[in-house]
Amino acid sequence: MQDSRSQLDSVQIEQAIAQYLQQIATSPQAAEVYLDLGNLYVRQEQWQQAAESYRQAIALKPDCASAHRHLAEVHHQQGNHGQAANHLFKAFRLQPDAATAKQHYELGQTLQSQDKPARAIACYRAAIEAQTDFWDAYHTLSGLLTKQGKDERAIEVYRQGVRQNPQNSDYYFALASALAARKKWVRACNNYRQAAELKPSAKIYYHWGLALDELQEYEQSQSCFQQAAELEPSAKIYYHWGLALNELQEYQRARECFQQAIALEDHPPAYYQLGLLWQAQQQWQQAIAAYTKVVSLDSQFAPALIDLGLVYRNLKQYDLAIACYRQAIEHLAESALAEAFTGYQQTLEQHPQPTAALYYQLAKLLRAKSLFPEAIAAYCKSIELDPNFKNAYIDLQYTPVGKQTTRLIEFYRQIVTKHPEITIAWGNLGDALTQQERISEAIDCYRTCSYQKAIQTYPELAKLEWQEQKKSGPDFIIAGASKSGTSSIYYYLSRHPQILLSHKKEIDFYWKNFDRGIDWYLAHFPSISDRPDFLTGEATPNYLRFPQIAQRIKDTFPQTKIIILLRNPVDRAISWHYHKLNTGLTKVALETAIATEIERLATVSETEIINTGFYDPDNIISSLYIYKIKAWIEFLGREQFLILKSEEFYARPLEVMAEVFNFLGLSNCTLDNYPKVNAGSYNRVAPNIRKTLSEYFAPYNRQLEEYLGMQFDWE
Repeated sequence: MQDSRSQLDSVQIEQAIAQYLQQIATSPQAAEVYLDLGNLYVRQEQWQQAAESYRQAIALKPDCASAHRHLAEVHHQQGNHGQAANHLFKAFRLQPDAATAKQHYELGQTLQSQDKPARAIACYRAAIEAQTDFWDAYHTLSGLLTKQGKDERAIEVYRQGVRQNPQNSDYYFALASALAARKKWVRACNNYRQAAELKPSAKIYYHWGLALDELQEYEQSQSCFQQAAELEPSAKIYYHWGLALNELQEYQRARECFQQAIALEDHPPAYYQLGLLWQAQQQWQQAIAAYTKVVSLDSQFAPALIDLGLVYRNLKQYDLAIACYRQAIEHLAESALAEAFTGYQQTLEQHPQPTAALYYQLAKLLRAKSLFPEAIAAYCKSIELDPNFKNAYIDLQYTPVGKQTTRLIEFYRQIVTKHPEITIAWGNLGDALTQQERISEAIDCYRTCSYQKAIQTYPELAKLEWQEQKKSGPDFIIAGASKSGTSSIYYYLSRHPQILLSHKKEIDFYWKNFDRGIDWYLAHFPSISDRPDFLTGEATPNYLRFPQIAQRIKDTFPQTKIIILLRNPVDRAISWHYHKLNTGLTKVALETAIATEIERLATVSETEIINTGFYDPDNIISSLYIYKIKAWIEFLGREQFLILKSEEFYARPLEVMAEVFNFLGLSNCTLDNYPKVNAGSYNRVAPNIRKTLSEYFAPYNRQLEEYLGMQFDWE
């Protein structure tokens, strides 16, 4: 029976549709006819025809709210939620009273989620007009206006709420908080007072107290915090109550508040304030206990570390003080470093037995923060305490000198005058003189350094006849890549009795210093290495970046063999970034640097990639090995290259070094151990960064393998 009735209804609807269509054919200007026709199509769930009918009705009568509402329902059925919201908005605007406050609000939420803030704001206002105590509408509307930077209008929303709901404490509190966010403290306090009179709560008194603190009305603020604590005690309330009492110099009561905060919760700021109070009273052990607790709860709470360092300094426990300052510096923002560095330096000045290592550690921290002049001063102090402290000399080689060159020349001259046997000081003096283009003086220093280093390593060489200057170029160059093991292979090569290396690892002649001439370059090598029973070489990993260098090598010493280590480009790019970060050459976070470089590389040509050596950031471009190696091999020929996989070099150094010595035409030389030299360190990198890099490098790695005929299997 039911089926028969449904069939009858369906027939009647079809007949009605036919009648409406006939009526439209004779009188097409009747909007009501299209509206009724659309309703019939809806009953048959013919959504497309219904939508078209409603659109015709709207075209004939744009202010037809029913047509907009029904069309919104059809769009919703079709999944066109954006169009549905648009037409429902028009329907509500035409007939606002036809919608409830809740419906206006919900439409506002939908429009806001669709990034249509102006319409969302209109809906929230309509909701408030329909229901003057609609709290969510006030709160959401004010929040949206604040997000748009319309703070005054956001505040006015809560003023309206107060006018409409003068007996509701929530509106006064919300208005007060909005005023406080704009630092309008007096008006904020007035509204907090109104809120508290209507319905006192710990939340109101707490925020009222904070606003009074900003006005430096500490007597009143501590009273507010006291009332808040009586209503609903919490650590943060007692903490701020203690701060207010501290300002009033009621130190005993302040200490009691901080202790009460700690009793309720492990609260680092409360422990810190307690430490300051004990420190002011020279109760050193209690202060140490409080600061130590802070650090145990939050290892990056730098102010506690600085004050703990001061306490240890007062107790003449200098090494503990230095450890605190060092930890603080690692976590402080750039703008807050001065106090920690000052404390560190004052501790060293008071230290009865300062060591070169302590000043060296300070210098490294200064350099990592790009404070290069201060770092240079600390490195020099380290050397003054121990002229043989090699690491300080090495770091100085890689620290931007700026206007310190003349000072360093004088400093190194004093060192070599007193200690002519310290070879690295001669080399650094040569570098400083080179900076001032005093090339002949620099050459003399390099030759002295090269000679002294060779005979100190092999004293028997002093008995041989040395020519004044070297004639032949290096037998080999380790040309790259940076952070791929070049320091380690340079060290292993230096242990072979027939290899006399350059006096320092990175000469950077073929790029940075090419204009200084061949004599300048050759002065870095012991001249006795021209004998056929010795080999010499250097390692400048940045060479690989520049194809021009391959041409320059061909033009000067074309017989030079080239050794290249290639590390998984993901690992190399990350390691290179942290190397720059730890030496003060960048301050950018890894993720930002990677995203910036990928965006830039998308805009440059292959030719630009090949010919670009440095830009900032440069983590990825220097790992695109195929573009660099291909150019080098085209200039010099594949037979002059030994290309090694860094991962195999790290895993099997003995076997790989045998391959290297064979490439150089030397007998094998095994070592008792193979330490990793100049290995970097950094925290574990987020998987998404590694994934981004891995996907980026994958096609370039495949090209490299095909070109070299080697399998690297980098994942």
